[in-house]
Amino acid sequence: MNLLKVVEDTGVRAWLVGDTVRMIEMGEQPATLTLALDTQDLDRVAAVVDGTVDVRGPFPVLRGTLGDAQTPFKGLPLQGQTIEDDLARRDFSIEAIALRSDGGVVDPFGGRLDIRNKVLRLTGDDIGLIKQDPMRVARMLRFAAELEMDVFWKTESDVRRFLDAHPERLDGLAPERWGREVIRGMKHHPWRFLMLCDSYGLLPFFIPDLEALKNVRDKEGRTLFEHVLATLRVIESRLATNKFMQSDAFILAGLFSRVGARSVEQWDRQRTERLVSDYLTRWNIPAETISEVTAIIGRYPNLYEPRTETQFCSSVLEHSPAAVRVALEFAECVALAEGLADSYREMLDDNRWNLTQVLRRFDAVALQTEGAGRYLTGREVMSLLDIKPGRRVGELLDGLDMAVGTGKVNSRAKAEAWLLAQPA
Repeated sequence: MNLLKVVEDTGVRAWLVGDTVRMIEMGEQPATLTLALDTQDLDRVAAVVDGTVDVRGPFPVLRGTLGDAQTPFKGLPLQGQTIEDDLARRDFSIEAIALRSDGGVVDPFGGRLDIRNKVLRLTGDDIGLIKQDPMRVARMLRFAAELEMDVFWKTESDVRRFLDAHPERLDGLAPERWGREVIRGMKHHPWRFLMLCDSYGLLPFFIPDLEALKNVRDKEGRTLFEHVLATLRVIESRLATNKFMQSDAFILAGLFSRVGARSVEQWDRQRTERLVSDYLTRWNIPAETISEVTAIIGRYPNLYEPRTETQFCSSVLEHSPAAVRVALEFAECVALAEGLADSYREMLDDNRWNLTQVLRRFDAVALQTEGAGRYLTGREVMSLLDIKPGRRVGELLDGLDMAVGTGKVNSRAKAEAWLLAQPA
């Protein structure tokens, strides 16, 4: 409200809108304050609130921070002639609420009541809004999953009727738009979001290979699609307490881990990795994330077998400590989902112990070298052995890393001794 008053002192009317008001109504602290301003002259307002005007997008946006807490805010020009016009352009009633500086509320679509009833409702004509942009269906399910709300019965009926009558409208949507909504939808509630997408028949439009898993059954009669759901349910239950599971790559690995399988027993790793890469590339997912997803899927099955410290050390050096740790966490999630936690607990615990020892040794190097990560540099290797730059220097450094990770070397002096003992 202080921000609104500061803005209005410039002679401009302003309202808190969108997710800011929705979060306030739900008793949550908004991460960002969003305002609608009845002016196009944002530069004048920016000077007063110590903000800047970003003109890179389709319309200018005022950005800044407020108060001692440096709470970020953004101000958007009013869309339409009135605040009611602006709110009518928003998709959902719970996002179409505005607060005035005097505490007054503008709520033309009953969004506050929907928040209390935990109901998600489109603003205006359901069919008309879906026709304008069928991707609103996926966005609706994303909100329903994220906010743990039910879709209003009439909205649900209208949307299902539209999807049955016009499946071609979803076929024409760009893959990157699907990817954007899937990533957002699975961020906090991957199992719930996928369940909702399946219940509305959306899977064939963005992951037909996942839909195909409904035709592959195990000996107990469960489909591989049910296996995927079980894995995502475990991941969802642990997201809030496990930071390694909160990455896009971890959740996407849960989504794609069975894609391409033709039976429970047969798993073609290369085929799965190819399908994962194809989907995520079309979704415009960063290459680094794609590599992380395929690495998790490719590595986790090996962790149900004994892995030595040497093997873990090799994996850590080839990939990264975080990547190997994430694969181990993923293996545990799958074991829980498959009801095999007791069978694999001892094996996974032993593997976790071996990995921890390797990582502890590398951490000790970082402490002793003030973050350098190695006892010796390439230049020092060349000086000690009186050799010239070349592949041999890299081989020696790699060998030294393995010696450190497996506990053979734990100081600079031992690193020098190990190096001098190597053949020229």
